[in-house]
Amino acid sequence: MDVAIQPIVLRFSLIGNEISYHFAAGADSQLDEMEKRFGIDPKRDTVFDSNLGFLPVATTLLIRGEKTIVVDPGNHHTSSYGILPSALHKLGVDTNEVDLVVATHCHHDHMAGVSVFEGAELVVGEGELEFAREIYGNSKTEAMISGAGSTTEVPLGGSLQLCTGVRAISTPGHTPGSISVLIETDVERYIATGDAAMTRREFETQELGHWYAGAQREQMARSLQAIHDLKPTVVFPGHDRAFRPGAPI
Repeated sequence: MDVAIQPIVLRFSLIGNEISYHFAAGADSQLDEMEKRFGIDPKRDTVFDSNLGFLPVATTLLIRGEKTIVVDPGNHHTSSYGILPSALHKLGVDTNEVDLVVATHCHHDHMAGVSVFEGAELVVGEGELEFAREIYGNSKTEAMISGAGSTTEVPLGGSLQLCTGVRAISTPGHTPGSISVLIETDVERYIATGDAAMTRREFETQELGHWYAGAQREQMARSLQAIHDLKPTVVFPGHDRAFRPGAPI
């Protein structure tokens, strides 16, 4: 298993009529801490009406076993400009050799790159494409998944064996059909959390971001606990570097 593209989150705002980018040292600083610095109050503001935008690059994984699997093929700007195919080529894989593309959820920074993989089977959580159509509309959703062949859904509250040692698991909350991917070898138990855990801090403290509330927050907490219960030896968060739980930072 390899990380094809490491994650990063860029933030930007409109100052006058120009876009300005803002950088901080760590993933958590780029996410919730950046909002605090800009005086954004989640109780008053919405994420799409705060003049602090996201340009996120998610963790993209390549799994090679009985099947060749890409997890979270990422954003438009990493796929459309040839970065994703180039990253895979460096690892010895062409896009037409990928059997399965797993999108942990439908947000564009995780799913837009599906369009690169002509004919590959798309794996998503139950109901996730319907949710995508609600937030993006039919045309944008179809554009994201246009390259895929068949689509397979991971049942809500269940799991799906993708091949020997690789299983997709329902971990709803961040979106209604969010999934994670568990990879088991003789010596390791890896998990790709998608945005069920966006950062190491979020995984280890189980403290969720301030945009979540109510039933969604409760569902996310249950899913995050379920991931802990799997006792992974290496965790790949959606927007932070891989780590071993409990290891020194």
